[in-house]
Amino acid sequence: MKKNGKKTSIIIISAVLLCGVIIAGAVFMFFNKGNGGEKPAAINEITEFESLNLRISGMRGSEEYEIISSGEKSEISYYQIKYINGNDERELRKSAVCNTSEVIDILNVCKAGKWNGFHGKHPKGVLDGRMFTLSASVNGGVKLSAEGSENFPKNYNTFESWLSTKLYNE
Repeated sequence: MKKNGKKTSIIIISAVLLCGVIIAGAVFMFFNKGNGGEKPAAINEITEFESLNLRISGMRGSEEYEIISSGEKSEISYYQIKYINGNDERELRKSAVCNTSEVIDILNVCKAGKWNGFHGKHPKGVLDGRMFTLSASVNGGVKLSAEGSENFPKNYNTFESWLSTKLYNE
């Protein structure tokens, strides 16, 4: 009788664990909107631009670029991130204004719409580097996001250079 008790307990525990796995999978699918964690669709062409935030972090600190459209003009802001009293605080270091059409043009030249869902895993054997997180709202509220650690999407450096040029050379 003791053997049957142990077998029954093992069966019950196995059933409970299996149910837990099934429930966890269902919760994961629900919060990932049923896409199974697949990469979001690329945006072929950016026709409208609302906002963009690019955070870059490294060993020595973090910085953030923010571009906000207000119709035909967009403001580009560059912030240094400082850790003060247990919180990240942004300190504005530089800002500039450009035409929103210029922002749309550089995003399309760099094919930034294809970055949507990019997740650049940190390369094996690389001990240091920079991490980035990009989020944008384009084409009437469509969300674009990308992230990576010393692994960037194609033409990312062109975009970062453009930001620097807009802030410091104009």
